[in-house]
Amino acid sequence: MKARFVQAALAGMVTIALFGGLLYGVIFASLFESNRGSATGVMKTPPDLLWVGLAHVPFGLLLTLVVLWRGETNARGGALTGAILGLLMAASYDLSQYGTTNLWTLKLTLVEPLITMVMIGAAGAVVGVVLGWRTTPGPR
Repeated sequence: MKARFVQAALAGMVTIALFGGLLYGVIFASLFESNRGSATGVMKTPPDLLWVGLAHVPFGLLLTLVVLWRGETNARGGALTGAILGLLMAASYDLSQYGTTNLWTLKLTLVEPLITMVMIGAAGAVVGVVLGWRTTPGPR
């Protein structure tokens, strides 16, 4: 199970990176651009992708732990677990950030957790599938 855990965590990390790049860097890039707060000089241009990539490591591990703890090691269970985890964590962070900084508008503060929910839900589905793979053939 240790090897399966590592495989699932790595798969989750890769999924978060791919979906994050697609959602934040392409699909919703203009939303983020048009909803910046009054803070200036905050964003790195270009971003340091090494650190962004490293940020996926603890989240991939956390997601894998939570999916495993819930015991629903399939695509549906992993997606639901990931979606809930992503929504709650992002909402908590974003609301706190909005209350203490001028990085984003209220609109983006309220929308961003939904984007995270989709990203982490997709990663959770992948994690659930990897955790649920059977090592021996046969009916479930």
